[in-house]
Amino acid sequence: MYTYNRFVLPVAVTHSRTGRRKIEHSMITSDNHDEVSIAWRDIVYDVPVAVKPPPKKDGNAYDPEVSKTKRILHGVSGHVKAGEVVAVMGPSGSGKTSLIHVLGGRRETGVTGTFIINGKTHQNTRSLLQDLGYVTQEDVLMTTLTTRETLAYATRLRLAPRELDKSSSRAAAITAIVDRAIDEFDLERAANSPVGVVGQGGISGGEKRRLVIAMECVHKPKILLLDEPTSGLDATTALLVVNKLRSIANGEMGGHRAAVVTSIHQPRSSIMPLFDSAVLLADGREVYCGPTFTALPGGALSEDGIMGWLKDVGYPCPPFESPPDFMMDMINTRVEDEDAPREKNAANAAHDAAEGGGQPQIHDRSVVVKELTASWLTSPRRATYLRAGDDIASMDPSRAFGRSSFRRRSNLATWCTRFGALFSRTYVYKLREPSAVATQAVNSVLMPLIIGSIFFDLPLTVSGANDRLSAISLIVLMQSFAAFDQLLLFPKERGLFLHESNGGMYSTSVYYWARTIVESVTIILFAVVCACVSYEMFGLDDSADGRITFYFIITAVTMAGAAFLTMIGSLCKTFEQTNALAVMCLIVLMMFDGNWINRRNIPVYYRWLVEVSFLGYAVEAAVASDFKRHDFTCTARAVEEEGCVPLSGSQILRSLDFDPDMVWPNFWLLFGVTAAYRLVSFFGLHFFWTGQSFKERWAKLFESV
Repeated sequence: MYTYNRFVLPVAVTHSRTGRRKIEHSMITSDNHDEVSIAWRDIVYDVPVAVKPPPKKDGNAYDPEVSKTKRILHGVSGHVKAGEVVAVMGPSGSGKTSLIHVLGGRRETGVTGTFIINGKTHQNTRSLLQDLGYVTQEDVLMTTLTTRETLAYATRLRLAPRELDKSSSRAAAITAIVDRAIDEFDLERAANSPVGVVGQGGISGGEKRRLVIAMECVHKPKILLLDEPTSGLDATTALLVVNKLRSIANGEMGGHRAAVVTSIHQPRSSIMPLFDSAVLLADGREVYCGPTFTALPGGALSEDGIMGWLKDVGYPCPPFESPPDFMMDMINTRVEDEDAPREKNAANAAHDAAEGGGQPQIHDRSVVVKELTASWLTSPRRATYLRAGDDIASMDPSRAFGRSSFRRRSNLATWCTRFGALFSRTYVYKLREPSAVATQAVNSVLMPLIIGSIFFDLPLTVSGANDRLSAISLIVLMQSFAAFDQLLLFPKERGLFLHESNGGMYSTSVYYWARTIVESVTIILFAVVCACVSYEMFGLDDSADGRITFYFIITAVTMAGAAFLTMIGSLCKTFEQTNALAVMCLIVLMMFDGNWINRRNIPVYYRWLVEVSFLGYAVEAAVASDFKRHDFTCTARAVEEEGCVPLSGSQILRSLDFDPDMVWPNFWLLFGVTAAYRLVSFFGLHFFWTGQSFKERWAKLFESV
């Protein structure tokens, strides 16, 4: 047996685990609808690969029979019962994260197998969406919000579909839930601190991990899934995090017990006893599934678990070797010596392991993995483990999970609550992100002042008409770039959006419209400021009608430009892609706005671009609105040197191939293209770069209100 008295591991923990195993059957009785047990059987997960198949040996033609998919999980089975913590272990690339994704319903395409939830068979786990907590490996947080604000917004979003205690207001109930979460997860010191980013201030790594877990527990999930929650933490902090998972599973956070499944890369020895069961994976295959250790009085741990099975198949853990380290080193095939011979069989590998004190040689690890997976498939221990999971399948389906344990609000109330929470969160976040507002201020205030000082008080002469055209064209171009920060919007926040929307916190429509309306407020404000500054400095028509028309046109083109940039951002994966594509497209559209080349001189094969250039709509509308109100005279010098002839504004417009009557039609065209860009942006956000298939995203388009 192994003892770990040198680690800080309360004896009560090991004794409580023994007690839980004595009442395993009572854990899954159907009397308690607030608890969930789930078993997964023969889970296979295939993903498409974008590599060319190898050429045939007898020629250069490619072999069409080569598989175009890669198998990530190979018939994995397991289970977790309410009150248990199951660890999914394995080296990098073993399929740990993929299994967590599949269990959490994040991956459906390419997945086969069955899920048994409290006695009822399902093809996926989407029925658990509102009662499931999912913690990703990467922290997806808004860095300028405080810990308390982050929890408050998560609570408002999570509990939006539920009726809360009517003895107090909804806001008071949510505040109470947040305060309790801060206390339970030991976040008091960080409650009013900004989350921040690593290396630039903010809360510590351990506090951040506890915050992320707390966000997924405010709605008291019945099953909690975590992807390497201890990654990047020191050993002591990692132990504290796993102890917190143990408390959640035990129901010590109040309410029901939870079923907890967490992937973990290489835990310290004192963490292992906190797990009821372990699922050990290598190359997507089961190496072991079953109890970790059997707890004995005094804090000792017997070998009647994962280490006992390894000893049975000829791989005992050497003295003074950490069991988790020994397991990971043995099955980690990613560090093989490329120059080592590959001809050894399983018997030779076992012999070398025995000669080396139980530690297999590096070049034998792939052989060891094959031997272990083959041994496990026929092991009596696996049969015993699967029979234990069959208790979940034997539950009475008529009383299985599925009935909500809370009163559900109407769809409209849920949508409005989520919209309000997202609107408030986005507004607060934007106020604390001055860089984006500063960019818009520079483009909409400083640049019009500079351009206005160059084109100041333009004369009503024929030569001045060209300057007016150039000035208006420049302002329209600057306003199309005014909301350049919109390019970053979705590439930057896509991870947060996908995590929260896939978790059922809100639908795409709620997030998109809350974000759009908040952004539109500052866009419209700065557009009006720009229009005021440029109109007065240019000395355009001194009439209320002319001013109002110009303000509307500049505001419309600014909104169109923001929508265009948002669309580009939603369709591209990275900022580099969005930046290159947006600049190229805007320059092309600018070339056909009527200022740089006369429309009559545009080659026939490019004339269609005039019809789709929203910059052209704005320039034509603004120039027509001003020019048709004026007659342009000639200076004495222009008459003498150039033979200038006075022209009416309408004549100049016709020479530019502008229609004087297209002012308001072009305004409505700007309105229309803005709506079209916004619609494309919505679908781009929902369907592009999500890591999910079109079919999966289509199914989620109208779900979760």
